[in-house]
Amino acid sequence: MYETVKTSFRFYHGRSMRTVFQSGDCIIFEEIPSERLRKGDVIVYSSNSGTGMDVAHRIIGISESSFEVKGDDNPSGTAETIPFQRVLGRVVAVEREGKKRKPVTGGKRGSLWAGFVSREGFPRKIFRWFYSVLKHSGVIRLLWRPEIETYSLATDAESVIRLVSNGKNVGKWCAERKILVLKKPYDLIVRVRDGKLQL
Repeated sequence: MYETVKTSFRFYHGRSMRTVFQSGDCIIFEEIPSERLRKGDVIVYSSNSGTGMDVAHRIIGISESSFEVKGDDNPSGTAETIPFQRVLGRVVAVEREGKKRKPVTGGKRGSLWAGFVSREGFPRKIFRWFYSVLKHSGVIRLLWRPEIETYSLATDAESVIRLVSNGKNVGKWCAERKILVLKKPYDLIVRVRDGKLQL
């Protein structure tokens, strides 16, 4: 006798699981009994926030009547406890831009993957450290000098300089408030010295 499994889908929006999903992805999940869910599985559950939106997070702990869940890309300390009744199903696949469905790994392998790619994972910590060293060393400024144009935007309150490279906004500088906002990797080459912008 074959078991009939009901399959549903949701469109993903957000950042908490961007190690697995991108905004606009179609995530496919199947309704299965809670006792068959394991640590490391990605589940969809109804939110208790009043927004009416469902949430997709990974199971990081299991108790007698609830799951402890957290988004792979959320910082530690943001886990949430979900009673079994709010779980809609286990995510089994993701479909991006109408292309072939890709399986979503759960269980022990899912836990290992999350530990590897998550914000708290060792590889990303090493990358952040290395990026910080590059940023403060100034080495990239010697090797890469993209053409950056500046456009001044003035209001009654303040003036803002917009930075544009290859027709794309890459940052902005507000001298009055001493705020410099840059997209990566332009933060490796643009800096402020003595209150002046250096490109």
